[in-house]
Amino acid sequence: MRLMIVDDFRFIRRHIRTLLGSIPGAEVVAEASSGEEAVALARELRPDVVLMDISLQGMNGLLATEAIRRELPGVRVLILSQHVEAEYVRRARQAGACGYLPKSAIAQELGSALAAVERGEAWFSCSIRREQLEDFAGQPAV
Repeated sequence: MRLMIVDDFRFIRRHIRTLLGSIPGAEVVAEASSGEEAVALARELRPDVVLMDISLQGMNGLLATEAIRRELPGVRVLILSQHVEAEYVRRARQAGACGYLPKSAIAQELGSALAAVERGEAWFSCSIRREQLEDFAGQPAV
């Protein structure tokens, strides 16, 4: 699975890359620090999955997700964010994200989230309350 990590903090990208090193078959093909850079790299490299932060300077992660999904429908986007409020989850789904994982749960759930996304399933962290997902009829809460 070819992955791109998008976060404006280098140490977070490095931490995620380290965690991905223990996931068989995970290959990081690019890192981006902005939404604009993420969209450009996605166009060029066409990763299987983009691990996208929401809070980015300039084009935020939700706008970048929307652009990537519109232009490259085969590229899946998994949101990794510090925000767990229902509004962020709702907006991520509207933008076309296939899942949502709070940064506080990355170490515990990243492998499971990527396995689900690779199977074509939606992934929502156990820390996302079930009622936050009720608006997404037709999308299984994993």
